[in-house]
Amino acid sequence: MEQKITWINYLITGISIIIFPFFILSCDTSRIEYKLDADIIYVNDTEYLIRYFQYNNITSQRVFAFEIEPNSRKKIKSKGDGAETSLDNCCAGVLEGFQGIKDILIEYENGQKCLIYLSGEGPTTANINTGYKRREISTNYYEFVYIFTEKEYWSAKPCN
Repeated sequence: MEQKITWINYLITGISIIIFPFFILSCDTSRIEYKLDADIIYVNDTEYLIRYFQYNNITSQRVFAFEIEPNSRKKIKSKGDGAETSLDNCCAGVLEGFQGIKDILIEYENGQKCLIYLSGEGPTTANINTGYKRREISTNYYEFVYIFTEKEYWSAKPCN
C-alpha cells in the first residue's frame, strides 16, 4: 500500500512537470487583444427608400442587408475584438459582420436606381476609414455615421 502511494506521488509530480510549461506558454502577453464595440449608424438624408445589399460585382449576386426609410436612420451594433485601440486604425473589420467583405449595392426607389461601391474604394459605405464620421464614445467603444445624400442619389444609374 505504501508503495502505491509513493508511485501515485511520483506520477502526480511527473504530470505536473510536463503540464506546467504549457500553462506558462499559454499566458503569453506579447499579443494583447481588446474588446471593440461600435455603433454603425446609417442616415438616409434623401426622400427615397434605400435598400442596402452585399454585392458580387463579378456574378451580380446580391444579398439583402437592410433598408432605411426616407429621412430616417438605421443603427447597427457591432461587437468584435482587435489589437489596436486607436480610432484611426481600430475598426476596419467592424463592417464585415453584417456586410461581408464584398462590394455594396445601394438601391433607391425599389430598384429604379442603383449605386455600386467597390470594396475599399474611396469614401464609401464599404470603407470605414474614409466614408464615415467617426468618434470615440468611451474606451474601445466607437460610433461611425454614414449619411446617404441627394448627391449620391443623383449619381446612381438605372438598375440592370
